[in-house]
Amino acid sequence: MPAGPSDTTTSADESAAALERFRDRLRLFAARRLRDWAEAEDVAQEALRRALEATCAGRIANPAALPAFLFQTVTHICQHRSRSAGREAKALRRLAFEGPAASAEPADPLQGLISLERRDMVRGALERLDAGDRELLSLTYVETLAAGEIGRRLGLSAGNVRVRRYRALRRLAELLGVTPNAERGLKT
Repeated sequence: MPAGPSDTTTSADESAAALERFRDRLRLFAARRLRDWAEAEDVAQEALRRALEATCAGRIANPAALPAFLFQTVTHICQHRSRSAGREAKALRRLAFEGPAASAEPADPLQGLISLERRDMVRGALERLDAGDRELLSLTYVETLAAGEIGRRLGLSAGNVRVRRYRALRRLAELLGVTPNAERGLKT
């Protein structure tokens, strides 16, 4: 006899209760890696959510495998956050380097106009992209999601997300009139 909706809810509630006993250990495990209690709580919550989804979907059939799944998931989430933080710091350094010099002197008005013109060009090119490309680039660069998470949201594989992102960036570069450089940057 197939499980009804109440059976699924009960199973999910039971699974959630079983997973909850790992919360403190997961939080401590994440805090050691991230050195931030608030982020560690977020990571533990995310790992528990993923484990609950996997359990309810039947991807974790052996209950003995649950602790390994949880701690591996925490490890992956921490690695992703560290990589994201590194990319964000690198982008901020690049913006600081490319932006007007931080000095007591007022910024060059011509440089300010060029920056505004460049921003308007990029905004116009983004508006000319199709909605799918804009959404993909927004999820990647505004929400800073990993390819796997974007894939889950859009119903695509992580590999497909990377290919589509690459192609969207190529189209954006064409609209901006720039050609890709061998060093993965865009040059005019």
